[in-house]
Amino acid sequence: MNLHEEISRVAYELFESRGCVHGCDLDDWLKAERKVLGQHAGQEIEEPEDVDISEELAAIEEEKMERQTKPR
Repeated sequence: MNLHEEISRVAYELFESRGCVHGCDLDDWLKAERKVLGQHAGQEIEEPEDVDISEELAAIEEEKMERQTKPR
């Protein structure tokens, strides 16, 4: 299994562990990357506490929307 397949498998396991609720795919993928790449480096990478990338992405999307709706 190559790295991409392994990360994909782990991300799907994370998705299932959250009850198959959609909307956190990027979070699941990034967590899976850290876990898989950490294992391949011979060590587990610690999960930062209280980090929710979905909040950051929502803020970026909101800023983009504001820029697009302002008159030129």
